[in-house]
Amino acid sequence: MSYLEPVFPLLLLMSVAGLIGLWRNSVGGRRPWLLTISIAGLILLSLNAVASVLSLPLEVWYDQNPIPSGAAEAIVVLAGAVASPQPPHNPYPVVGRDTYVRIQHAAWLFKHWAPLPVLASGGGQDSESYSQTMQHLLEAEGVPPNLIWIESHSRSTYENALFGARLLQQHGISRIALVTDATSMMRAAASFRKQRITVVPAPFQFDNLDLTFKDFFPTWEAIQANGATVHEMVGILWYWLCGRI
Repeated sequence: MSYLEPVFPLLLLMSVAGLIGLWRNSVGGRRPWLLTISIAGLILLSLNAVASVLSLPLEVWYDQNPIPSGAAEAIVVLAGAVASPQPPHNPYPVVGRDTYVRIQHAAWLFKHWAPLPVLASGGGQDSESYSQTMQHLLEAEGVPPNLIWIESHSRSTYENALFGARLLQQHGISRIALVTDATSMMRAAASFRKQRITVVPAPFQFDNLDLTFKDFFPTWEAIQANGATVHEMVGILWYWLCGRI
């Protein structure tokens, strides 16, 4: 917890207190409905309980056992963010948390499930930074260099599947264990299947509801989680309309 995290629920509490005062002093026809809806919506979006329920349609299809349920010929991990070097202050690329955690999970599968080739897919314009960073992370986690493949030109989930499938097919591989967070798995798996790659899902980071006090206490993490869920839902619809899944 950071020092500023308690400030967020405190500010919400102050907003609710102010809203109650407005309602007490308002008259019919001049009720603060717009402000009420805004504050109520902000509170709902900041609850882990709401985030868990909202992500359920995306995650309910997958087993939470970290070991994939079927055999595969390679492990494919979808990269997230990597910050490019910005000399002289930052002369080296910095991996984002999403990329780091995904690669950690792929390396864990390599060591504890099956020592398969690992394809890290993602990069875009700064392909050199992505490829070097992903290669170093996988090597640091114990994956041998000869079993690391890098696809560092894709800039979206669709291109992950498009370019990744081409590389896999060059190696004669048509069945993969796909690694990404649980919320993103549905769109990612459908994109690879569209490229005629059989997918064995290997999701992680499920948004589980623990029924603790924190699940019903406003947090910025819940807003972030809800944003990711909405992003995936819109992405699934868009990919379907474009024929990408």
